[in-house]
Amino acid sequence: MKRLLFLTALLLCTLAGAQQRFSCRFTMVDNATGKTLASGTGYVQDDCYRLETDWLQVWCNGKDRWIFSSRSDELVIEKNDVSFLQEIDITRQAGGKAVVKYENYTITLTDIQEKAEPWSGTFFIIDPELFGDDTIITDLR
Repeated sequence: MKRLLFLTALLLCTLAGAQQRFSCRFTMVDNATGKTLASGTGYVQDDCYRLETDWLQVWCNGKDRWIFSSRSDELVIEKNDVSFLQEIDITRQAGGKAVVKYENYTITLTDIQEKAEPWSGTFFIIDPELFGDDTIITDLR
């Protein structure tokens, strides 16, 4: 499931080619079952991104990625590897909407809002020291 959310974030970054800074809402659906796997808010600025769902948060500064799962109280830190991306089919639609199809998933982006002023670099980074002693922190870099 985490890989699917990374995919969502990376696909958001793919859209950044036309819009360098934007926020949006996203929903990821499994095409075979019709089940919504994840939904939340995404933020993209150049090669940086941030995703927020009710159970997972992802921060990426373009080089490193921090993934926090509130369900398991675990933070994983890793390099931002995008090598698993293959063909991506993005259909931009009117009204601030885009549809991304990848393998067996459809990711719908809505409420795409361009941002004139950049977010600070710290918006795309999380300090592991902010987490409590019970949080499992795994650094894979």
